[in-house]
Amino acid sequence: MWHALFEAVRDALPPPAVVALLSAAPISEVRGGIPGGLLLGMPLSQILPIAIVANVLIVIPVLLWFNPLADWLMQRGILTGIVKRLIARARSKKPMLDRYGIYGLTLLVAVPLPVTGAWTGALVASVFEMDFARAVICITLGVIIASAVVTALCFTGVWTYQTLTA
Repeated sequence: MWHALFEAVRDALPPPAVVALLSAAPISEVRGGIPGGLLLGMPLSQILPIAIVANVLIVIPVLLWFNPLADWLMQRGILTGIVKRLIARARSKKPMLDRYGIYGLTLLVAVPLPVTGAWTGALVASVFEMDFARAVICITLGVIIASAVVTALCFTGVWTYQTLTA
């Protein structure tokens, strides 16, 4: 999926926009944006701010509107199965949130693996009605940590865009 997204936008958009789109996308997030920017030859000093800001800003609507939208959809029987699965996925993270509190949310976002990241963190924070400002701080810290991990893995050669798309 990342490869197709990267190929589709690489030639159509300037490199900073490609990094922003990959970083904002719910599956790739900074895991795709940072290696994608490096592949495009962008300097890290330009990639990191774009990737971090795009990844954090895109989830603010989730924090603000997921619960009201989920309630509205379920009341009308629209996408009920999908909404219930999203809520179940978020609730499956409750033991970590109970055990580690705000650190658990930060850790959930910081681990750069599938089904973790800012999107999942925002969903978890919404389902458990976490304070908006606290959730944004935890998610931002988690995205910064994930960005540092991804950057380190890219520069050590462990993590490349090609390994992500293989």
